[in-house]
Amino acid sequence: MKSTRFSMFLASAAMILIAAPKAKADSYSFGTLDVTIWNGTYGSGVTDIATSASQPTISPIGTYTYDGPLNFVNDSGNNSSGSNNTFLDFFNSNGSTNYLSDLTAVSGDSVSTLENLIMSSSGETTPTAINTYMLITGTIDGSAGEMVTLSSDDGSSLYVNGSTLISMAGPQSQRTESAMLPTGSNPFSLVYVESNGAPAVLQMSVTPEPTSLLLLGTGLLGLALAISRKARQKPGFMAR
Repeated sequence: MKSTRFSMFLASAAMILIAAPKAKADSYSFGTLDVTIWNGTYGSGVTDIATSASQPTISPIGTYTYDGPLNFVNDSGNNSSGSNNTFLDFFNSNGSTNYLSDLTAVSGDSVSTLENLIMSSSGETTPTAINTYMLITGTIDGSAGEMVTLSSDDGSSLYVNGSTLISMAGPQSQRTESAMLPTGSNPFSLVYVESNGAPAVLQMSVTPEPTSLLLLGTGLLGLALAISRKARQKPGFMAR
């Protein structure tokens, strides 16, 4: 029995060590989120709007609630680079999962209307170019050592408790940044800008800090080895 428990203990430590380098933001549910979407042509300022506290001067096309993960990807197969992409392309996550089923209209355009709209078109700042500005608000829970990871193409900014945590100006190629979360339950606002056509990416999740996992796994492994040495030193111990 003791041998079995020791083996399980050692296996747990090894699994943590193996998993630690792979900690990444794929998908993570933040509960019910509020989403406001602006979609149309902009006279100027599209390139920096993702890091601006000012919202578009045009009226939003709709407000929604959303209950799925922030895991939207349109970067292969759906559209060629720079071509028009629709909200369906974006929420369909490369055809793997249609997250539009987690979106509920509160006011403005219905979900069925939204999915057929062009999210962005090539040209960016030309008078007829279509761009999208999205504001997502909700609550994010952080424990000691937890990181939030944000990945986007084009621009995005994450504000937690009213302070800037991550800021990536757009448009741009896809970028990924991580930051330490404050502990407790905190309100957040996520600004996302999509312009100049496909690709379109927005992913955000919370994961334990990789170094914390490594420390935990290393500590457990060290403790397991210490127990093993102590057991071998006892009289009558027989290696198997």
